[in-house]
Amino acid sequence: MPIARRVFAYLRRYPWMAAGTIACAVISTLMVIVFPSATRMVIQEVLQQGHHEKLMPYVWVCLGAFVLQHVFNGLRIVLNNTFEQKVIHDLRSDLYSHIQRLPLRWFDNRATGDIMTRILEDVQSVERMLIDGVEQGVIAVLQVVLVLALLFWQNPILALLALAPFPFLVAGALSYTLTAHRRYKQQRAASSAMNSLLHDNLAGIRQIKTYVREREEQQRFEGVSNLLQKASLKIMSVWAIYNPSMSLLNSLGLVLVLGFGGHQVIQGAMQVGDLVYFLMLVGFLYDPVSKLHQLNQLFQAGRVAGARVFEILDEPVEVATESLAASPTAQIAGEVRFQHVEFAYDEEAPVLHDVSLHARRGETIALVGHTGAGKSTLINLLTRFYEYTAGEILIDGRSIRDYPRDTLREAIGVVTQESFLFNGTLRENLRLGRPEATEEEMWRVLDAANAREFVEQMPKRLDTVVGERGVKLSVGEKQRVSIARVLLKDPPILILDEATASVDTATERQIQQALERLMEHRTSFVIAHRLSTIRHADQILVMHHGRIVERGPHAELLELGGVYARLIQHSEFAVPAEQPDESPALH
Repeated sequence: MPIARRVFAYLRRYPWMAAGTIACAVISTLMVIVFPSATRMVIQEVLQQGHHEKLMPYVWVCLGAFVLQHVFNGLRIVLNNTFEQKVIHDLRSDLYSHIQRLPLRWFDNRATGDIMTRILEDVQSVERMLIDGVEQGVIAVLQVVLVLALLFWQNPILALLALAPFPFLVAGALSYTLTAHRRYKQQRAASSAMNSLLHDNLAGIRQIKTYVREREEQQRFEGVSNLLQKASLKIMSVWAIYNPSMSLLNSLGLVLVLGFGGHQVIQGAMQVGDLVYFLMLVGFLYDPVSKLHQLNQLFQAGRVAGARVFEILDEPVEVATESLAASPTAQIAGEVRFQHVEFAYDEEAPVLHDVSLHARRGETIALVGHTGAGKSTLINLLTRFYEYTAGEILIDGRSIRDYPRDTLREAIGVVTQESFLFNGTLRENLRLGRPEATEEEMWRVLDAANAREFVEQMPKRLDTVVGERGVKLSVGEKQRVSIARVLLKDPPILILDEATASVDTATERQIQQALERLMEHRTSFVIAHRLSTIRHADQILVMHHGRIVERGPHAELLELGGVYARLIQHSEFAVPAEQPDESPALH
């Protein structure tokens, strides 16, 4: 059981808590045998032999045993809950840490809702198997062993009769175990599907309302919810047969002992007190057996959940990064060179073919071409979001694979078409660029990004909460906050991916002014559909089906009359009116 071994490895992190929990469980379990023994003595010595003076001592012994049992049981619960929360924290933390180090290619094939289900629900199931399963399992097994020893010591024949249902119990448990994995796997998959749909619909609620798709999305949700319902009911229906059947077999053991033991009492071969004592012990025998059946269900659910959790933990991560102190960003000047670079998402779908380019420090390189030409893929290789399959990419003459990923990405700033802001304050979002930034520095970059005016009008200024994905800001405002964030980061290399594609002309002028300040003295790669963004670039690279088919400055490419000239001629680029730059610069 490799999954079980890996799951139980988390218990070894807290050996004293595990030992304390088990010790409390052992003591409270040992107290179980006191009441049957005292009851037998009361029947035999007090009631049958008339030693009335012994009644209260036996009562006090029983009371003391119950007090000890529940005191240690309460202590066990406290230890167990603390143990439980520490383990679940460790497992969830390990899983989240691993997810953050996975390459972007992995996320391309995973639904966010499925990942969230594994972090939240599956980890919870694993934790229940870890803590509740181990603790209750140990108690149950200990109680079975202890009671069996007492039964055989008291009356071996009756003990064998009490064990008569055991082969059937084992067969039932084995049958349930061998078939449970498939049922729980279907249920966990259905839960992930429902959570994935829920996440998508909540994220796209504006689109659903815009296209009046509420009824259709309700039907889709009910469809996946119905699948989860069916999978859950299938588990419950099997359990509804399995659990009562096992309880019935347990009862048969009690009936056999009652019948045979009663006959022995009638024949004078056994005393009434011994029979009562024996019946109580048999009850204590089958109670933990019933609990073991319930733990079996818990274990099967946890085993499937554990497989889903470790499926992620087994995914290969990006190569370990080093600290920025070891490889400071300041060492990167910003010269970038692609040498015969090729890339494919899979062997049958090559995306880039023999791409070569040279961006000197401080130059601006514009990438143009139809959708799907490979522009975004090219810059994703520069950030090592994906790994090129052939050729070489160099920064300052050194392969980007020689740089720690932290150092490489710290040296690159990215402004995309859909600027992402976290559901926090403006201050928190800006400090993603530099956590130690001062108030003065933040206002300075907001000034340079043409964002000061609207930030000053907000109710709490820098402490204003922007909402999920920055929903409380306009597209242009989010874009300018993103530019300010990159200015705060101050990287030597800049990537602008359709940075002004989703705004109106007036807003674009403000953003364009901010971008020009941002691009000063930085090596910049610009993907744009607006001529104003690229016409002053040092080089314009025209891409077509993953190849660079033309390169040169704007005027030369127009004069060439090739692909670029046709793009301009057919109005592939928006050409807004020019406006002088009167906004403050970043010093």
